[in-house]
Amino acid sequence: MANGKPLLKDKDKKKKETLWTSKKADTIFSIWIRQRDKKCFFCNNEGKQNSHFWGRGNSSTRYRPENCDGICGGCHMRHEGNKQGLYRDLKIKQLGIEGYRALEKLARSSVKRSKAIEELMGFMSEQQV
Repeated sequence: MANGKPLLKDKDKKKKETLWTSKKADTIFSIWIRQRDKKCFFCNNEGKQNSHFWGRGNSSTRYRPENCDGICGGCHMRHEGNKQGLYRDLKIKQLGIEGYRALEKLARSSVKRSKAIEELMGFMSEQQV
């Protein structure tokens, strides 16, 4: 402040980044998951897809790294319809029972998609070094 007046007018302040669309958020997040994991969660082939343990329709877990795994196309098709079998067992092994329960609780909560995307944008900005 100079002489009681702000140094910058509101219009001169750095504008907040525009909220990503779901499509853009999905693409950026999927690429990040596949780069993080590189190998399939199940068979160790190249993980060319992003699998959501708790479905993408749930905004509270849609962009949570602990909910997602790099996975090959064959395993994705094989395990997508049976998330409470082998996939659940491996997810518990990956996260521990408390981590799994926390993720399940989050999956049962309600979050607006826009809030989930805002959180993802913050997370992704922290990932860039």
